[in-house]
Formats: sequence, structure tokens, C-alpha cells
Amino acid sequence: MIQSTHSNIYTKLKIYKKVKHERSHLTHVLNHVTHKAIRWCTPSIDLTFAQVKNPYASDTSISHESLGYPSDPSGIFKKIYDHAANAYGADHTLFSVNGTTGSNFMVLRALSKQIPNLRVLSERNVHRSIVAACEDYGINLLFLEPNINQEHQLFLPNTEKEIYEGIAKTKPQVLLLVNPTYEGMSLNLKKIISTVKKNYPELIIFVDEAWGAHLHFSDKLPLCAMDAGADICVQSTHKQGGSLQQTGMIHWKEGRINNDLLLESYRSLGTSSPSYILLASLDAAREVMEKRGREKLEHMLMIAKRFSDEISNINGFKVFSTNYLKENYPSIHERDETKIIVDVSGTGLNGYQVANILEKKYKIIVEECNIKTILFLVPFRATLKDVKNTIDALSEIAQRVKRNKKIVECNFKIPTNIPRILELNEVTKLLWNQIEKVPLTDATGRIAAEHITPFPPGIPITIKGEEFTREIVDYYLKLKNYHNVHIAARDKSMESVWVVK
Repeated sequence: MIQSTHSNIYTKLKIYKKVKHERSHLTHVLNHVTHKAIRWCTPSIDLTFAQVKNPYASDTSISHESLGYPSDPSGIFKKIYDHAANAYGADHTLFSVNGTTGSNFMVLRALSKQIPNLRVLSERNVHRSIVAACEDYGINLLFLEPNINQEHQLFLPNTEKEIYEGIAKTKPQVLLLVNPTYEGMSLNLKKIISTVKKNYPELIIFVDEAWGAHLHFSDKLPLCAMDAGADICVQSTHKQGGSLQQTGMIHWKEGRINNDLLLESYRSLGTSSPSYILLASLDAAREVMEKRGREKLEHMLMIAKRFSDEISNINGFKVFSTNYLKENYPSIHERDETKIIVDVSGTGLNGYQVANILEKKYKIIVEECNIKTILFLVPFRATLKDVKNTIDALSEIAQRVKRNKKIVECNFKIPTNIPRILELNEVTKLLWNQIEKVPLTDATGRIAAEHITPFPPGIPITIKGEEFTREIVDYYLKLKNYHNVHIAARDKSMESVWVVK
């Protein structure tokens, strides 16, 4: 006899009731664990921002017609989108509840419909959603050769010369710039955009500004995309803009972007049941940043300066100052100093080990780590007490390893000069019987039939259609030895990879 749906749900609810107090349950973790940690990471939440008081009681839907519709937009949503455009220096703004990942799909879908046979020239340090969207919409995605600090495994901005030469060589219709980088490094964006528009007036400039939702509100931070003259940009407002996790915005200027096509993509790809609580957090972030953003960012920069100075006084830890980065890497024009890059190799530990100790022993969460560095992101909620507690923890770590200290070296490089054998859309059209899985050790010389993205840095190292060179295979074999690295691939163990037959 088939049980009723009601009976099945009731049974599940009874089981849920039994386990709700177990420590492994996510609700318990969120209520009793995470808020006790010191978080030098996203989301950059400020508890003084306006909040929906009771999320469960206040949750609603588009059935509440008097509010209007988020995807039209109409009613209150038209009003708050217009407020946001004004606040962030744009002509038009849309809110996203799927972060910059969803926004990238929306923008690239619209551009592919606006421009037939679209060619996009991009910096290599793109989010994997850019690659996926280009694959889905048949966009010809071309890359500038990456600019990498191999010693510390950091992707740097491309130089102005590399960008201008890349445009002349590939003749794209869209230039995609990732600015600022994950670590807060920025191009001379205004100069580049001005030069490109002068020489290539039809070229659309699209900026992935996921890490720059706060830049517009301080003249002590790098210039934001809208102020620099970009045609369109996407932002992860949850990262450093004050809204809840998963939220973002799309900003664009009138004239170069087809508004109707972008709104069509927004309606087609955005959920028809968006969380009004997430949308409300974006509006609250906009309001506070518009009224008190400068003051909030002054406080964050003060915290960052104090934190950087005190870390620099601990043996074994070296902070990468803005002056040091600009002097050694000419492509860096400005830098967001709310990001603190720390070389920990002088302690004798690698970045993964230091991050792990901080989290497990001291309940301190860093934004990112790699073989030689850790990255602290100063959020709105950071306090001087957080600085003191973290400095105490780092000092204890340095003291503990002092006697056996041996400087950590990075003995492999992120691959560059990766040969592209097939275009991305050619590989996408292949059937399952035209690709196969082979051991990683046998992949040298084969053509990739999958994207592979190590986290960190969260940048696709292998893209479909590119060759598995000996250098790339060796890179993955060495990376596997670091258990803190998560690799987004079909075989997460990286024992095997998918290739074209």
C-alpha cells in the first residue's frame, strides 16, 4: 500500500525533531558556533544595518501583488533599483539573489543576443561562471596571458600594454576586466577605459567587480567601474558591501547596453521566487552605504592599518604593503587596503597550516590561504578587540614554531602559456562517446574535455579545449599533496581527467 504524502512528510518531520539538537545540525552551527568566531572573511555584515526582524514570519512572495514584481521591475522594486543606481553611480541597477555567478550569466546571455558571434577578450583570473556562461551561450572566449606572482601564487592585473596589444590582436566586441582582484589589486581603470574607448569606440567594457561593491564610497580605495567609465559591471554586494550572503547587483550605463535584452535575461535566469529577505538586505546595504558609507569605510581602513602594522611586528610574518606591491608589480595602480596579504613562510608553516590552526584552536577564520600566504579581509563588523585577539594568536603560533623554523618554499608554478587546441564551443558540441576518462598521469598531450578549478585561487586553470601539457599535469600532481585545496573537477580526487578522444 502506498503511503500518503502527508504521512511521509509527517515521518520526516518527526525524524527532524529528534535530530534538531545534535551538534552537527546546520541550524545549531549557525546559532551557536559561527557567531562566536572572529571572521576576517566574507560576508561583510554590519549588525547596525536595517534587518528583517523575523525572517520566517516576514517571508513573502510575488503573490503579495501590492509590493510589485522584482523581475519587471515594478512597485517598490522599481523604486529601490532606481535608488541603488543613483547611490552607486549607475544609470540602471538590478538586484541579484544568486551573487555575481548569476549576474555573469545574465549579462553574458544578454550580450550574446545583442552581438551575433560574440568575441570576449578577458583576463585569465575569471570566475568559473564566466567560462560556463560563455560555453552555454556559444561565446568565443579569448584570454590575455595571465600575469602571476609565482612565488606567492597570486594572480596580478594585466599591464596596460598587454591589454592594448590583446585587443589589437583578437579584435573582440567585449573587453572583460576583473577589477579589483581577489586580493584587492587594481588596474589604472580610468586610463585604460578612456584609451580603449578612444581607439575602439564600439567595444563594450564589462567589469567583474565582485570584490568592489564598497569602492564607490571612499576616495581612499581604488576607483570603481562605474566612476571609471565602464559600460556595465557586476558586484557581489555580500562580499564587502554589507548585504547577506548570496546577494549582488548589476550596474550599467545608458547607451551601449541593450536594456530590453538585459531585462529579458534577468527575467529568464533569475528565480521567479526570489527571497524578499535577501532583496531587503541589498536595499538596507544601499541605504547605509549612501548615508554613512564613507564613515564606515574610514573605520575599516583604520582597523586594517592597525592590524597590518601589528602583524608586521611578529617574527615570521610579512605583510605585503601597497608600496611594496606597486614598486615590484607595475600593473598594480591602486590597492584596496581592507585586504591584508600576509606571507607566513617565515614561520616554517605553510598558509594552509596557519589557517587551520587559527580556525581549529582560536576560532579565527581567514578569507583565503595558499602555500605561502593567508589573506585577511577586514569586514564592517571588525573591532580592535578582534585585532588584539588575532595578534595574540599569531604571536603564539610564531613562538611555538620558533625552534624548528625552516622557511617554506613554493616548489611549483601555476601553468601559463597553455595551448588552446579546440575552441570552447567546439568541445561543448562533442557527444559523450567522443570524450573519455584517462588517468591524470596519462593525460599529457591530450585535449581537456572538462574545466578544472582549484580553490584557492578559485580560477579555472584548465578550460575545455586546452592541452594538458606536462607542466599542467605536474602542477595538479603536486597540488594534490595539499589536502586543504579543493579542486572542482569531475573527479575531485584528480586521479583521472576527461579528455577528447
